Amino acid sequence: MAIQMRQPKVVERGRSYPAGTIPALAALLDELAAEGIRFCLWKSNLHLAEALAGLTDLDLLVQRDQVHRFREIVLRHGAKPIVPPPGGRYPGLEHFLGLDAPTGRQFHLHVHDRLVLGQRYVKNHHLPLESAFLDSVRVLEGVPVPRPELELAVLAVRALLKYRARDVVKDALGIRSPGIPSEMQAEIRWLIEQTTVAQVRATLRETGEIVPAGIVCDLLETVERDPRSGYTLFRLRGRLTRAMRRWERRGRLRARVKYLRFLWLRRRRFRLRPFDPRMTPANGGRTIALVGADGSGKSTLVEALVGRLGWKLQVRSYYMGSKAPSRVRQWLYVAFRALRRGHRSASGRIGTAVARPIAAARDGMLALHYLSIGRDRARRYREAEEDARAGRVVIFDRYPLETLSNEPLYRLLDGPQIADALGDSIGPITSLLARREERIYRRFRLPDSMVVLQVSPEVSVLRKPDHLPDMLAAKSRATLDVATLAEANGEVDVIRIDADRPLDEVLLDLEARLWDVL
Repeated sequence: MAIQMRQPKVVERGRSYPAGTIPALAALLDELAAEGIRFCLWKSNLHLAEALAGLTDLDLLVQRDQVHRFREIVLRHGAKPIVPPPGGRYPGLEHFLGLDAPTGRQFHLHVHDRLVLGQRYVKNHHLPLESAFLDSVRVLEGVPVPRPELELAVLAVRALLKYRARDVVKDALGIRSPGIPSEMQAEIRWLIEQTTVAQVRATLRETGEIVPAGIVCDLLETVERDPRSGYTLFRLRGRLTRAMRRWERRGRLRARVKYLRFLWLRRRRFRLRPFDPRMTPANGGRTIALVGADGSGKSTLVEALVGRLGWKLQVRSYYMGSKAPSRVRQWLYVAFRALRRGHRSASGRIGTAVARPIAAARDGMLALHYLSIGRDRARRYREAEEDARAGRVVIFDRYPLETLSNEPLYRLLDGPQIADALGDSIGPITSLLARREERIYRRFRLPDSMVVLQVSPEVSVLRKPDHLPDMLAAKSRATLDVATLAEANGEVDVIRIDADRPLDEVLLDLEARLWDVL
């Protein structure tokens, strides 16, 4: 039967959106409409207001020959293309993450140019209903959405294709969660309130029964009558899979193998690291280091950034300071303190001749302590580099900068310590340890981006009243000098941030500046 569809409705610029809509998202939707891009939010529109507020994702169906223009507009609005992990990549699907810089709120777009759906991790069915959806849009909450009959029909198909054999047992025994999730049942009822089963049947017949009208209507009646009728739902699923075999993207055996493979990839046991379902930037991983004097808010900002950027992105943070000691370093420092007390006691009671070997042992333990700090940092650095190569965003809390300069002033910012700590008392063994420490720090490559938190000595003293003012002032000067050296080096993107401001202002500024380099 020939497909007869209504003419597409015109979506005007400046449409009214619900309260709480992210301003940057509203501006993007306005421009898409003004440029004549044919799109609609094709599913989960029961929660459309929440999606526009950035609380859930938005699934957009875009006319295929306009995807290129759509992408240009989205990128012009500062959204970033992101890549899902294995099991989340399907034909005709792109992901974009957007930011509203003044508020720090983000939104996530799932952009489809074809309707690919089905079992989790596989999505083995492609329904050629894209034109039907785009030719019959209506406006809801200021954005185009499909007719309720079409949205309801596809929702019914999604519900049945995801229905598993074990769901039959759960529904038959009335245990645990229902096979058709409660939120999906609520969405079905919400859509039924906007249409009728007869209208759904008529609409599906107009489309040539790409989706079997009888099966869809039987499901709707079952959900209304008994949503936990496991045997009925399982029979409907069997009828649907047979009727829709022509829309399968791959054979059933291949689809089953793929499903099992992704189950193994997402396993919880026998993994060195837990599986992370979040996404990665399309242009690859990036290393970002936050450096600054004490009181600049490094650790607080790193924690906040991980929370914000980690909403959808795989983000790892690595502390590169000295206040997270390993077990070995703890024991070395305990031995150093014991030898220091022993040296003081021996110097006062026995004399320098006996105290000299104790002093040498004390200096050796201190050198080993600092060497252990360097090794701990090197281990974290290697792990961070591995994360960046895997596409993740890596944020360093502090960072050794020996690649720029090994001047004593800059070593205040988490650099080598043995030579400066021992000074003239350094001996042959501790000198050897100092050279080994220097070699460790020279292996640190500069990060992709370096955030320099510029805090004045006066503000630093107010925030860290228990620290020595002269030391805080020296670190503040060192931070400014390091920023100048890094900018002259040209191998690292330097982002200067005024950290004297309140934390909320600094965080919004920092997030917006980092968004430009992701």
